[in-house]
Amino acid sequence: VLSFAPDVIISQHGCDSHAWDPLTHLALTLHGIQAQMQLAHQLAHTYCGGRWVALGGGGYDQFRVVPRAWSILWAEMSQQPLPEQLPEGWIARWRPEWERVQEQEGMEQQVMGKVASTTQFPRTFQDRAEDFPPKPRRAAIAQANRRTAMLARHLLLPVPIRKAFATSPGSLHLSPMTGLFDLLHTQGGESPSRSAMLETARGTLLLRDFCPPSLIERLVADSGLHAFARVPEREHELLLNISRNPDCVLTVAHTPAGEIVGQVTLAFGDEWWEGLDNAYEVTIEVSSQWRGIGLARTLLAFALERAMLEDMILFAMGLSWHWDYEGLHLTPYRYRQLISHLFATQGFTEQTTTEPDIRMDPANVLLVRAGSRVDSSTAQRFFKRIHNSPRLSRG
Repeated sequence: VLSFAPDVIISQHGCDSHAWDPLTHLALTLHGIQAQMQLAHQLAHTYCGGRWVALGGGGYDQFRVVPRAWSILWAEMSQQPLPEQLPEGWIARWRPEWERVQEQEGMEQQVMGKVASTTQFPRTFQDRAEDFPPKPRRAAIAQANRRTAMLARHLLLPVPIRKAFATSPGSLHLSPMTGLFDLLHTQGGESPSRSAMLETARGTLLLRDFCPPSLIERLVADSGLHAFARVPEREHELLLNISRNPDCVLTVAHTPAGEIVGQVTLAFGDEWWEGLDNAYEVTIEVSSQWRGIGLARTLLAFALERAMLEDMILFAMGLSWHWDYEGLHLTPYRYRQLISHLFATQGFTEQTTTEPDIRMDPANVLLVRAGSRVDSSTAQRFFKRIHNSPRLSRG
């Protein structure tokens, strides 16, 4: 959504995924269907100024599901509270129709030697939990679904976007980075953030790590800073969200006039790296107008010179489909060499791996730096993981 920058969101809200639908044999309740509506509503207000066109769609339980689902949709769009009970007049009008259909279908089932299912007509807008007993394999199915969603996010989204827009804010495990501010405060500083001045051939730049949201709010993105979100204004929003994430450290380079021209994000490994508590992913971006002067190397060195990073394993991925790659006029393999050389200056080495992002294309590369204070068992677990990446369950 960030890169596409839509003017309006058009969403389709079929309800044939409901457990009572006679055709699809899926198992959603109206609570799940409502969550989809709420997500579309949130996206519209986040990216389109509230411009949202919601359409109906499939749904074949015409008495019990479709009217309730689309009533919930209208309540969501118009921001009206949803009543608990269905109107008695509506029930009186349509329940007899449904009963006649049920009777006819029951006779057809008997002719075919089948036993008709026992169902009842709802009296509430939302589904009742007692009408939908848990599936026998519910836990396994939910776990497989989470891993599928995790894999899709991991393969399709750059880490800054994954970290700025987490799937379940507040519910995921947070890394020790979340307490680092307090830790550094106890070591004598009023703020963990450091700053430095850098003189370049194109002018003076200011470097700042552990950037607080209040700083990013005062800055703007340089017009050439658009690698991840394609539009500088949206790139700024992305960096602001990262700065608000207690599980990330954002380092920026900006001009005295307040234009961000480079950034390094240090983020706790996502769900793919689950179980590796000391693994952090590093990403870097430099404005297309500030390249060729050694800024990337200096900014990366500044972001990674903290002594506490010696307790961590850092990794970075160079991918041939990186959005930042488009304007460089390099072959994929030359880009791979550029990324490898840049991170080699900070002690990163290339690693072979079964991680799917890297295995997809020979031009991709995984670079790793294990801190000097990382114990051998932690390092062994990490390298075992990258050589035997977790796969989706076949259950």
